[in-house]
Amino acid sequence: MKRVPILNVYYLLCYAWDAMQHQDTKVRGDAGKLESVQDLLGKVLANGANRLVRRGIDRGYVERREDLAGIRGKLAVSETAKRALRARGRAACDFEELSVDILPNRILRASLDSLRRLDGLDRGVRQEVASAYHRLGGVSVVPLRRRTFGIVQLDRNRTLYRFLLSVCRLVYESQLVDGNRTDRTIFHDFREDEHQMWRLFEKFVTGFYRREQHDFSVSGGQHISWWDAAGATAADSALIPRMEADLVLESAGRRIIMDTKYYTEALGGRHGSGKLRSGNLYQLLTYLRNREAAKPDGAKHEGILLYPQVDEPLAAEIRLDGFRVQARTIDLGQPWQGIHDDLLEILSRPSPSSGHD
Repeated sequence: MKRVPILNVYYLLCYAWDAMQHQDTKVRGDAGKLESVQDLLGKVLANGANRLVRRGIDRGYVERREDLAGIRGKLAVSETAKRALRARGRAACDFEELSVDILPNRILRASLDSLRRLDGLDRGVRQEVASAYHRLGGVSVVPLRRRTFGIVQLDRNRTLYRFLLSVCRLVYESQLVDGNRTDRTIFHDFREDEHQMWRLFEKFVTGFYRREQHDFSVSGGQHISWWDAAGATAADSALIPRMEADLVLESAGRRIIMDTKYYTEALGGRHGSGKLRSGNLYQLLTYLRNREAAKPDGAKHEGILLYPQVDEPLAAEIRLDGFRVQARTIDLGQPWQGIHDDLLEILSRPSPSSGHD
């Protein structure tokens, strides 16, 4: 599979993380000239950090302990006694102070720090990253762990922070310890990771349809109940795998279950026979049968299997058990406007029969 161009990677990330309103025209203009994903992520973080600094980075109350001449906050009695501070006219005090040294800013600065040390980063991007790093003076550089990203709490209005911290997480997950030198990290291009690209592709398609069309309501990761298992005991139900559709789109006249896949080849089959993958069809048909049984009122459900295009485009349509099923591909290597138009075109072809058979 051909690599997704850097500019299109930027669009995928913005839609996947609901950050199209924060897309940077400078990043977009430079992305076509960049040669690697780490250069793109470095430029996004540097420009984003500079925007935060210009508008005023977030502050929060952090706990401090200091030896003071007077009392501030809460007196740390045992610490003051243990160190005989009163003899010197001082006391250990615990207090809260408004500071820029809060966890989101620490993650951002630590990510910039790791990027500026990364081998192979474009020289110009490295300078931008280093400049942004120094502009966040007063923020501690802390070691990042996977669990660090899970404990950050941001309200809904902090959409730019949310986007930048998602980039930080991607930077963290893409850095690997060099097998030859443990003091050195190398950057793994996530475009080569089929599973990681599938997750990004799924989130991108969901974010795109939420933003770019208004005919359908869009639900991502929607749970579908097993209709025939409604009478099972709680213990038995716990053994049944959870069904979760990637995407459900609903309008007054259509109900679509879309399943996104990311393979080096959309078609499979034994001995290169070029068949649609049976597992994909069985999975989608299961979703269609169970959701139709649970929600019989309304238009009959349709299914769409959506793949990235590898060589030739695919636009197949079949009927399975009375359900209309399409298999479609999107060329992620074409100019962005083509991707935009092709994704909308997929939804523009109504079913020959909008009602039940």
